[in-house]
Amino acid sequence: MRNKIRIPIIIAVFFILICSTLVICYIIKKENSSLSTHSTLHPSISNIKNKVVLDYYIWNDEESYISPVIDSYEALHPLIQIKLHVIDSNSYEKDIKKLILKNKKIDLFGIRGISKMVQFINKNQLLDLTSYIQNNDMDVTAYGSMFNDIDINGRYYGIPTRSTCWILVYNKDLFRDAGISYPKSLTWDEYRKLAITLTKGEGDNKIYGGYWVPWCFNFAALQRSSYLIDDDLSYLRESLLMLNNFYNIDRSHISYKEMTDQSINFRKEFEQGKIAMMPQGEWIINMLMQDKQKGITNVNWDIAPMPIFKGQESGITWGQYQFVSIASNTSHPKEAFDFVQYLCGEEGALIYAKNGIIHAYCNDTIKNVFLNTVGKKSASIFFQVKKVQEELPISGYEDVLEAFNKCTRDYLYGKISIDKAMNEFEHMRTKILEK
Repeated sequence: MRNKIRIPIIIAVFFILICSTLVICYIIKKENSSLSTHSTLHPSISNIKNKVVLDYYIWNDEESYISPVIDSYEALHPLIQIKLHVIDSNSYEKDIKKLILKNKKIDLFGIRGISKMVQFINKNQLLDLTSYIQNNDMDVTAYGSMFNDIDINGRYYGIPTRSTCWILVYNKDLFRDAGISYPKSLTWDEYRKLAITLTKGEGDNKIYGGYWVPWCFNFAALQRSSYLIDDDLSYLRESLLMLNNFYNIDRSHISYKEMTDQSINFRKEFEQGKIAMMPQGEWIINMLMQDKQKGITNVNWDIAPMPIFKGQESGITWGQYQFVSIASNTSHPKEAFDFVQYLCGEEGALIYAKNGIIHAYCNDTIKNVFLNTVGKKSASIFFQVKKVQEELPISGYEDVLEAFNKCTRDYLYGKISIDKAMNEFEHMRTKILEK
């Protein structure tokens, strides 16, 4: 009798074990299938047996959103490690060039703009990615029309990570306290008058109507699609005169001299309610969100389109790509490009969007994630503006830009006149372009 009872029990237990095994196998198979659909693994990389370490160099502003991309990639590729090296943003270009000259192990590194990329190309320091792009059927249409302007003689040496876009950031509370309506679509004349009106106080209690970064000095030319190599330099001259008004005549902006002598932290000043308006790039959104999450600030900010010149179509601004490139002497080009595909594709773009950063790769899903993350209706401005390419992909352009910036700084610091600044720039430009 006992044996008759045991047999059905044994059969039942055996049946349960078989079913459990089948379910577990199905789950494992499904998980592996899910992982493979998210992996961009190059066919030749699937045979990796030993761990590969890729050294990737970036500037510190990018760490908050590149780190989670690396974490996500490494979870899918356990035999590839991305070793991140973070350099101070203020000295990044100088430091990365020194490291390359010292033959430091560098597999990948970030590049801020196409004209800087040309400098590295001319020294044979970047891997030509053209065949990698073609052989992996990369969807470059998702990068937008500016992708057509980044090839160098038909070759590609970097893939866009971010797409910068200049807008106007403002402190809503300062406008409200002054009884002034929030800015919507200003001309530069209106911006100047508004900055003067919003400026008040003295010394440590002074509130500035505006702030202008100490590096983008040719904005009046850029917004009109005019560049540093053009014969007509009247828009460049206008840029300098406008900045001199902001800094030194109206005193509605922290002067260039103050910024240089006192190392002003503009973000801290804005977050503490000491700056009303700032023409800035889209990166400021991520910075303000990060500071709020850390409990540093609760500033009540919003954005508006960049001011325009009288008679100009509304919504015209400027911007450029930021890139990731592969060093020409890397020992792991295929592994490095596999990571580049992930960083610069939809997976990386979604992680950027969740951190309030506009990736160069964009579609409706990514756009919606970014807008939901930022949580402000005005953020849609980034996808409505018309952007002028900030730099040109030609040899010597970065050197010309550096020459212009040097002359501009001397003028804004009060060392030379506007005429001398423009004359010196033309002389320096001629020498550079004759090389």
